[in-house]
Amino acid sequence: MDIRILRYFIAVAEEGNITKAAARLHLSQPALSTQLASLEDELGQKLFERGPRGIELTEKGLVLKRRADDLVDFAERIESEVKANGGAELEGTVSIGAGETPAFRFVARAATQLARDNPRLRFSISSGNGEDILMHLREGVHDLALLVGPGRYEGLDYLTLPHTHRWGLLVASDSPLAVKKRIAPSDTRGIPLVSSRQAMVREFISGWLGFPYSRLDVVATYNLFYNAAMFVEAGLGAAVCIDGVVPQEFAASVAFRPFSPALVSDVYLAWRKNAALSPAVAALVETVRNMASGRQM
Repeated sequence: MDIRILRYFIAVAEEGNITKAAARLHLSQPALSTQLASLEDELGQKLFERGPRGIELTEKGLVLKRRADDLVDFAERIESEVKANGGAELEGTVSIGAGETPAFRFVARAATQLARDNPRLRFSISSGNGEDILMHLREGVHDLALLVGPGRYEGLDYLTLPHTHRWGLLVASDSPLAVKKRIAPSDTRGIPLVSSRQAMVREFISGWLGFPYSRLDVVATYNLFYNAAMFVEAGLGAAVCIDGVVPQEFAASVAFRPFSPALVSDVYLAWRKNAALSPAVAALVETVRNMASGRQM
């Protein structure tokens, strides 16, 4: 499958209009239509259909769009690394998958420091939950991943950051649980809960509960926390989460209550074991390491 054709496909998917996509790509409309038809023939699948708002992706088209975005981004990073002049200045794009955590400040400050001295250096940030980020790290879509425990994974190297997260419940301010300073396992019985959909998180919480996670009344699941906080604010239930991730706009309507006994997760930067890191990626890891150890601030 030609990367060039995937770029054409992405442009049409994003524009929702052949004419606009052709103008963006500096192609004629008939030439672009021919390329798209060839792609559908190659895959044996219909990728587009006409809808009331223009051209829309079919179910198979949506699958291809997700993968095409990753492949094109990966190809561009390879191209920039190969074209790098090999001099003292760092070039290329560093792709980072990151969970929701204030510990990302270590990465942001390190990237900013490197960018000051290396103006051709670029960064690509993708936010997501741990499972998605880990999958993309293993597939080579991301160079680095910033992960919040509970566990470590085989085949990866780690840099543990000096930041930890407590687990607990986010509850509405008028909830009976809001008057508690700590949440015990018994407090979760019979309470509607909004929970992470990650299997490892459920297993981690089960160990703290002392009984199977399946006994909890989980009324909703989430992959990123912002919308889950709205469920809590609206009164759907209490959310199982880590501290430090609730946006300030919710401060008056919700409250975080930590678990007791305490349940804590580390935060760490990860990359594939034995991977040949590009000079830019290696420099970012080393800069984060120095900042985390207090050698640079």
